[in-house]
Amino acid sequence: MQSDNDQAVTRLFVVESLKAQKTLRASASQAHYLRHVLRVQDGSPIALFNGTDGEWLAKVETTGRVNCSFLLKQRRCPQAEERGPWLLFAPIKQLRLDYLVQKAVELGVEQIQPVRTRRTIVREINVVRLNANAVEAAEQCGRLTVPKICAYTDIADVVDGWQTGRMLVWGDETGRGEPALHTFRKCDRDVAFLIGPEGGFEDSERTLLRGKQFARAIDLGPRVLRSDTAVIMALALWQGVLNDRSPT
Repeated sequence: MQSDNDQAVTRLFVVESLKAQKTLRASASQAHYLRHVLRVQDGSPIALFNGTDGEWLAKVETTGRVNCSFLLKQRRCPQAEERGPWLLFAPIKQLRLDYLVQKAVELGVEQIQPVRTRRTIVREINVVRLNANAVEAAEQCGRLTVPKICAYTDIADVVDGWQTGRMLVWGDETGRGEPALHTFRKCDRDVAFLIGPEGGFEDSERTLLRGKQFARAIDLGPRVLRSDTAVIMALALWQGVLNDRSPT
């Protein structure tokens, strides 16, 4: 017989601390989703995670016509380290931006940094929406953490203020970069990817990047890729190389 702990149950991200026998109140959006979309019953199992306390099995407790809460039962799995690459990108139009963030989370990105370039068409972004997409993707794909969403910042400020030991790998549309797989085989987990705008980086931005010792230009092939395609391609290639190097 399958136990509750082994069941595939709906996962939700919460911000509160998690421990046995604690009761948490569902947010309005969570309550609506559970009661009116999934139509869960009182006592149904639910999995909760907050990025620090692992994943916990809880029971849904419905109250009134719209509210519900969670009674924490036991920890399903301990918190695990989820180190991954950082993603820096020039924002694109909203629906494709939603897709980009969701797929980046599924592919293990640890931090998401929108950067403003000279040719970026989107001048303002909704950080709340970015975070909501990141949360939803983490819930769906089984991660125990949600990537950090950074403020929208000019590319020069990000690059000039780079203080981390991470290699910054950037997509060079001119073809002057090293083939991506060659570079990725020399990277470790602590890497950051920078994908430029639809019209590509301006010459001054390429000059800025080429002048930094921590930055490496890569070539993603002969075709002109949309920004969201380039992000997914770079992350998927990096994941493939990383898995090839994992012990068997």
